[in-house]
Amino acid sequence: MRILEVKDVFKHYGSGENLVRAVDGISFSVGKGEFIAVVGTSGSGKTTLLNLIGGLDFLDQGEIWIEGQEISRFSQDE
Repeated sequence: MRILEVKDVFKHYGSGENLVRAVDGISFSVGKGEFIAVVGTSGSGKTTLLNLIGGLDFLDQGEIWIEGQEISRFSQDE
C-alpha cells in the first residue's frame, strides 16, 4: 500500500530570466513501512518539496496523494 505518491510535481518561482525551477517534474512513491531521505545540494528544492508534501505551499502542476487523498487539490482551509 502506498502512503505517499508524488506525481510529476512542478513548482517554479519568478519568470523570464528570473525563473527558478525549485521542483521540476519530480515523481516517486513511498509504501507503508518504507523510509526515505530527501538529500541534495543547497538550493536543489528539498525544502520546497517538503513544503508541498506538507500542504504548506501550492504546486504549479502535478499531484500529491497521501493515504489515497489528493492533497494537492485541497483549498487553504482544507
